[in-house]
Amino acid sequence: MEEKQTCAIILNENAFWESLNVLIKKPHVVNKRIWGCTVLGKRSFKLLPSNFKLILDHMKLKSDKNPERTFKQLIEDLTVPTAETNITEVEIIFVELLPKNYSEIHAFQLICLEKTESKVMFFDVTPLEKEQNLCPKFSYSFNFEYNKIILDTPSDVSEKSKQWLKDTVLPQVVKWSKEFLGSEANKVCNESLALVLQDKYYEKYNQLKIKYGKKMVKIWPECTDPTKFVYEDIAISTYLLLLWEEERTPQTFVDVGCGNGLLVYILTMEGHDGIGVDVRKRKIWDLYPDNIKLKEMTITPTNYHTISHGNWIIGNHSDELTAWIPVIAARSSYKCNFFLLPCCAYNLDGTKYQRHNSAKSQYSEYLEYIQKLCQEFGFETKIDRLKIPSTKRICLISQNRMYVEEEYQKYFNIIQEIVNEQIGLSNNELKYFKTRESVEKVKNCTQIDKGVTDHIIKCITSYLLQGCNLEDDWSCGKKVQMNELVELIPSDMLKALKSECGGLQTLLRNNHHIFDVQKGCVQLRFPRTMDEVKKKIKSNRNSDVKMQEKKCWFFINHPQGCPLDRSVCSFLH
Repeated sequence: MEEKQTCAIILNENAFWESLNVLIKKPHVVNKRIWGCTVLGKRSFKLLPSNFKLILDHMKLKSDKNPERTFKQLIEDLTVPTAETNITEVEIIFVELLPKNYSEIHAFQLICLEKTESKVMFFDVTPLEKEQNLCPKFSYSFNFEYNKIILDTPSDVSEKSKQWLKDTVLPQVVKWSKEFLGSEANKVCNESLALVLQDKYYEKYNQLKIKYGKKMVKIWPECTDPTKFVYEDIAISTYLLLLWEEERTPQTFVDVGCGNGLLVYILTMEGHDGIGVDVRKRKIWDLYPDNIKLKEMTITPTNYHTISHGNWIIGNHSDELTAWIPVIAARSSYKCNFFLLPCCAYNLDGTKYQRHNSAKSQYSEYLEYIQKLCQEFGFETKIDRLKIPSTKRICLISQNRMYVEEEYQKYFNIIQEIVNEQIGLSNNELKYFKTRESVEKVKNCTQIDKGVTDHIIKCITSYLLQGCNLEDDWSCGKKVQMNELVELIPSDMLKALKSECGGLQTLLRNNHHIFDVQKGCVQLRFPRTMDEVKKKIKSNRNSDVKMQEKKCWFFINHPQGCPLDRSVCSFLH
């Protein structure tokens, strides 16, 4: 007997099939134990519904031996011709579910799509002795009936798996259906790892993870999260290595904006010859072997030819240099390719990219901008989605040109004209242009002109104390919402704060000895005593904090002075 779980939502049939297609291709979205899946076989048939059910029952009895052989036998059974006219259209997909934990047992599913009945059935066909834990071991199905999605499960099965189907999988299928009805269906890239084989990627990624992962995490000297950066670069290396397998020979490459250099390290150790360049050296560079080539230099339009000796240009989260990657590749040689993974959106002139269409996200519009540039530069560009922990995981790859080699000089000149126009400089002025300085500018509102800072602090202090009783006890003033204080500050001063990667809240937090900022509200702070500061120093293990060296702001500026005696105040009276 079967139990039905209905989701009452008005859909159309196309949206149902699209959402089930996502579930089949991307089971990892709803099942965190799964890394992904590989389609081992797919066939379409027209046959009698009664014969179809008999064959499925027969196939399930065989499934405790060899799933691949069972699938082949099923295909043979289904290809038996029938003279009947009352037939149904069926597609059968045989998939292998790949566990996120590489050492776990793989699972196999047979997925049957009955197009005539608008029904998709899932069968576990993993050999019984394998004891897989990746998917329900019972059969279940999704139906589209009367504009509703219906989940069918057996009544006598594991309650935990059934609850997961009902509470997790069904709502997700419905969500996808809604998205396919709306604008979300028109995304830049819906497929993951479309340009490489999933099973090969899975094997290669886990090999590299074992080979480099734990070792690099253990020695990581940077302040960044090693688990994110190490395994993300292993994933990108895996992708590039599989792309380069098609070339059949070792590749030469330049990683522009290489950062920690880990990508260069892995690709070099795996047999390819390359160099990484970045505007600043990282601590980890000194830990790599001598054969890893990393160079500290600022890339400019007049010197990038000095690093253009590879047949691949790599831009992995290259920030201000993102739009320059296809330029460098195009100007390097006719046969130079590129791999580009955009993150922060910048124009060719180094300014932040501004969105033009409010109906699109800045990220999707920026991808379109980069695609258009690549097309104007004469590249045939493909798009793919990587499996990495970053939210920005759409990559652009070019391995061919849209023009013949004899037109190379023509496009060389076209690119130069486009670059000059977008950055607004002549050829003579290009030598002075840099997208980023080698010494990173200290921002976060710490470099604001002191006169601006003093004016803002005075303005806010007066407002907080306005209307308060200053005749009796010492007053911290009113507690005021941040957005109310923003209205007090002249627009030119707010603009100055924004230019330093901050805002009013950042400036007030920088002056935490004066202001107490919590949950979007601001109030004057009660001054701290030396004992309170010593206690904080002890808890933070920070012995560098010195007291009674700077003048007390409250003693000088508060209408009631400082409420603390000079002998206990942590600042100088």
